[in-house]
Amino acid sequence: MSTIFTKIINQEIPGHFVYEDKICVVLMDKFPAVPGQTLVIPKKAVDYLFDLDAETYHHLFTIAKKVAQASDMTFNTIRTCLVIEGFEVPHVHLRLYPMTKKESLGQTMLRQQEASDEILALEAAKIKRALEQVEAVSS
Repeated sequence: MSTIFTKIINQEIPGHFVYEDKICVVLMDKFPAVPGQTLVIPKKAVDYLFDLDAETYHHLFTIAKKVAQASDMTFNTIRTCLVIEGFEVPHVHLRLYPMTKKESLGQTMLRQQEASDEILALEAAKIKRALEQVEAVSS
């Protein structure tokens, strides 16, 4: 199965990478509802979260936690919310929303709009730097 995420992972189309390892990638969301919104995506294209093998499933959530911690540091959040997606693109993805104010996530999600490549690159660089700090603390 080839999805838009597979094409980004294979660098057939551009994307703003925050993190990559042998199991997953973390990308900036091209259509964020909030600044710093990221996607944690397995490299293997699987449509449904609970069809993932145990190693990939656990790894996605481990990486999501680290990226959430980095987002919290970067965007001075109240908390980072995690939503499991997969209807629009048939490829499992965890969407992280760095929330800076208390409001309904449902209302927040309605505000998504396309972000410029310049903004996405800047936010990706900030999250990467914070992720290095998170990694240093957790090692």
